[in-house]
Amino acid sequence: MPDRYAAPKGKRAMSGIDDLMGQSNARWASATRKAQGIADNGMGEALKTYFVLYFPAGVVILIAVGTLGGILAFGSGLDQWLSNVGFGCSLAALGVLVGGLVYNAKKIAPAAELGRIDLLISLENQERKRIRRQIRGRASLESEHLAVTRGAAVQMRKGLATQLVVAPFYPLAFIPQAVPGHSPLWWLMAIAVAAQAGAGVFLVRDFRQAGRFLARTAGPTVRTHSSDGQAGTGPPD
Repeated sequence: MPDRYAAPKGKRAMSGIDDLMGQSNARWASATRKAQGIADNGMGEALKTYFVLYFPAGVVILIAVGTLGGILAFGSGLDQWLSNVGFGCSLAALGVLVGGLVYNAKKIAPAAELGRIDLLISLENQERKRIRRQIRGRASLESEHLAVTRGAAVQMRKGLATQLVVAPFYPLAFIPQAVPGHSPLWWLMAIAVAAQAGAGVFLVRDFRQAGRFLARTAGPTVRTHSSDGQAGTGPPD
């Protein structure tokens, strides 16, 4: 027997949609609050200074010092050159790791206001993916959520910067083992070095994409694309 007091199906459906919309609005409101104050204040310049000045100088000095130490420890014969240079590369790898972490803490981290937690933590997976696609230029910009997307770009950029300053540790550590004849598995080490170099290229690409997104959306108006593909304008949040 039908329940006379039950709500009509249409009203129940509308109530469910309203609940979902309310939950979505609450998630975005939480993310928007977390995004307040997040800003990139020069991470790109700090990272450029590191790789143009400190990183090459440090690598050259540490390899030279390590190689000299290897000569003093193992001798200077032709059969020892690989061990000596390998010792220098190992010292350089350790120096790059420690120096990169120190530089990250002293120069890169202060160049950004990041907030206390990941601002996307309150969003669902599909919403996070949509934000990342916007940052990478693969989806239309949603101007109503621009503050959140820009904040996510800054946090993403900081994470990538940290990875970039420590990434050289791995190829420097493996290069001595990747020399033909050094060991039976030298070819495996060579593949590992090539893979690490390729990963570094992708890190640089993503860092630059996030920077371009921030530059593109920093003006008083932002170019967006409507659902029919036509260009439009919208103010940033």
